[in-house]
Amino acid sequence: MTATKSFITVAGRTVSILRAGPDSGEPVLLVHGGRAGVSPIAYGSHIWGPALPLLAAGRPVVAVDLPGAGESDLGSPDMLMVDKVCQHLLGVMDALSIGKAHLIGHDLGGYLGLWLAISAPARLHSLSILASPMAPPKGDGLDDITFLAAPKPLWSRASQTWAFERLSYGQGHIDDAVVDACVEAAQGRPHLDAVAALQDEQLRFRDFGISALKGKIWAALRGDGMSVPSQLVWSSHDPQAARDAGYVLFQIMAKKQKATYFHLINRAGSFAFREQPKEFAQVVVSFLDSVDAKLVAGHT
Repeated sequence: MTATKSFITVAGRTVSILRAGPDSGEPVLLVHGGRAGVSPIAYGSHIWGPALPLLAAGRPVVAVDLPGAGESDLGSPDMLMVDKVCQHLLGVMDALSIGKAHLIGHDLGGYLGLWLAISAPARLHSLSILASPMAPPKGDGLDDITFLAAPKPLWSRASQTWAFERLSYGQGHIDDAVVDACVEAAQGRPHLDAVAALQDEQLRFRDFGISALKGKIWAALRGDGMSVPSQLVWSSHDPQAARDAGYVLFQIMAKKQKATYFHLINRAGSFAFREQPKEFAQVVVSFLDSVDAKLVAGHT
């Protein structure tokens, strides 16, 4: 199944998306990870690779390039802040006439999805958090260790390949297609604008607003909890998203939302959806099918 690239406009900014799957069904919104202008891999919708057609086998799927990533305009430096990106994602859904979606977020995308599930639960059918080191308690601060002594220049082909290898269990998924796409993204205007914006020390000091938003997330989870059915998909050999931390997050979420699940995919690093795409799709699609079945039955 071939994904189709198209462009939409949200608040005056051009947004690049990939679409696949049938026209009908409950839509899936794929939100990639990485922090534009900082992460040693130039992330974007291209990162989903083999997982996208597998997820789109039975439902419409939209993979979005976040501001400053892929071919999506940054617009202004504030669009690097996580609260702004969350509002942007709601704007993307509005522009696509998506009232509610199954959100699947990797890395930073999972953290964004967690906040949307808390702040805008009426817009999500379900949430899948994939290998997100930011989401659990004390889940950030590992980038400097994992990517210590990255090859220079940053975002070159050699440097990005090295970063992929550092985050992966095996190297078979690091093919020319994904590396070429990441190199192209790194050379594009959105990424260059994000790099330039981060020359502002004040913006870097605010750490994209991740720490500030985390306090609100934990207050909500320990208070009323979440109303959105959720699953956490972690990996056996992820150097950043520790299994124990992911399970702690699961336990906290499951106290208030019984429809919360934890899955561990073996022989995978941060990119389980690339390294073990069939196993990943089986886990995620099974969860989405169960949520959709309850929607049809009128239980949610």
